Amino acid sequence: MEEPKKLIYDSGEQPEEVFLRVSGYLDRDRLYVGIYQIEYGYPELFSDLTVNLHHAPLNGVNEAYIDHNFSKEHLRFIRKYKLGRVLPETAVSGYCTFQKVAFDLKKLAEYDPQGTREFMESHGIQIADAPKQKPKNKSQRER
Repeated sequence: MEEPKKLIYDSGEQPEEVFLRVSGYLDRDRLYVGIYQIEYGYPELFSDLTVNLHHAPLNGVNEAYIDHNFSKEHLRFIRKYKLGRVLPETAVSGYCTFQKVAFDLKKLAEYDPQGTREFMESHGIQIADAPKQKPKNKSQRER
């Protein structure tokens, strides 16, 4: 397996060397982006960048809500590496507010090519066509 492309996550304390993992949540296959680091030679979850809010609407397969824990740092990280565009919409769950982001799937593919490819293929999208091609609806994918 190829060595993951590294990024620096700066929470204001000590900058950490991290890498991304892209996948889909098991239910509804919404976009999952996780931030990982290597600990004792093994990948370990550093932080979930996205959360799976079942009730919150999304307008595209590239959209996701950002985990409210360290959300300012998460949004700064997304902007720094141009991983996506912060949208004006938010969702509320319990006492927490979650910011919506439209991720750039081509950019995510630079950091996790295999995970992004698998996620996109599950939605009927090819990486080369990511910005232009709209996802097929479920009935078209099942043909």
